[in-house]
Amino acid sequence: MNRYIFRMTRILVLAAFLCFSLMPLNAEKPQASENEKYLEDALVCGISMGIPGISAAVGVGDKLVWKGTAGYSDLSRRIPVKPNDRFGIGSITKTFVARVILQLAEEGKLDLSKSPTDYIDLEIVRRVPNTDKATLRELLNHQSGIPTWEFQPDWIRKGRGEDMELDYVWGKTETLEYLTHKDITASFEPGEQYSYSNTNYTILGLVIEAVTGNDVITEIRERIFKPLHLEDTFLEAFEEIPGGYVNHYHYATPHFDEIAGVHRGFTKIRPYLVESTAANLSPEWVAGGMVSSASDLVRWGRAIRDGELLGPEMQKEVYTYYPPEKSKSSRMKYMQGVMKIEDYYEGHTVYGHSGGTLGFTAMMYWMEDPEMTVVLLTNVGRMHTGLSRSPVSLFYREVLLPAVMRYLNH
Repeated sequence: MNRYIFRMTRILVLAAFLCFSLMPLNAEKPQASENEKYLEDALVCGISMGIPGISAAVGVGDKLVWKGTAGYSDLSRRIPVKPNDRFGIGSITKTFVARVILQLAEEGKLDLSKSPTDYIDLEIVRRVPNTDKATLRELLNHQSGIPTWEFQPDWIRKGRGEDMELDYVWGKTETLEYLTHKDITASFEPGEQYSYSNTNYTILGLVIEAVTGNDVITEIRERIFKPLHLEDTFLEAFEEIPGGYVNHYHYATPHFDEIAGVHRGFTKIRPYLVESTAANLSPEWVAGGMVSSASDLVRWGRAIRDGELLGPEMQKEVYTYYPPEKSKSSRMKYMQGVMKIEDYYEGHTVYGHSGGTLGFTAMMYWMEDPEMTVVLLTNVGRMHTGLSRSPVSLFYREVLLPAVMRYLNH
């Protein structure tokens, strides 16, 4: 199995190198159409690396300067991806939840130093380890020590694998049941360490509902989608999505088959790739269940960057890093719903979030110098595959970002 993963990673690295090396290297400054060809060629490289469908967009300053697509939204029927097609965005969903939590704190409706059980009166929440001790801030920055439902072996098969009920819509608290077994304990004491946990944001969604008395998507829509005119962003399975979203696929590696099992309702497309369209994103809820378009996310990234919809003091909170007590040296620092990754690309630090779930992988990052936002949405997932680097993350950093730099520098 490890040899398979190593071979696949080597092949993908070679593909990325070849794609990038074959891109035009004209010394003369290109015309506008030639300039955009850097980006168009990059997307073709992504498809040649085996990604089914791609939607990408680039923002510079306050403007959307480019968006493009490649590949298919439906491989079987060969339907091309369109610019405003919606893709699952996985954990980028968390950035919306974090902003509403910070707004409610700014309004004095909750206190980031209090625990979830100070606001939520649900037995299922009280049974999850650390929910009575960790602060909301520690949930926001993944230092709560609350274990994640996402990697519980029994959940993986039920939520993303061979035991799924394809037409079933999960309840908002249903994933928490996988953390109430007597042998499930806290990962660590609150504030001791950093450990990414979907459970943190499932519980933060419940906090929003308890404090406001409204569905979390109602609050997100009124507080964020409407003022920013994000018309292509929806919480899948919990609201209607006019026009739907793209078909999706998953890398069915030997590791995925061992950990999750390929559902009998998933059609094999080619070796190690199956179609997962028959499933829905309901178990992810506000930990990762939204769909969106690339241009919507460029607009959203700019709003986070510039502090829209928050006052200056709370915007400082977004970018404040609270080192855990047992801090380990890392280029990645997770703040309040936003990642900071130092030296991500040729010495550049990026901010933002990525997302991955069954059938989808997404990236939304911005730089300060040059001031740009680059969003990549794809309809293929890598969760539970054992791949150390997915084709999508490899494509984003090794092919798309270099192309964007060329585009901006000519």
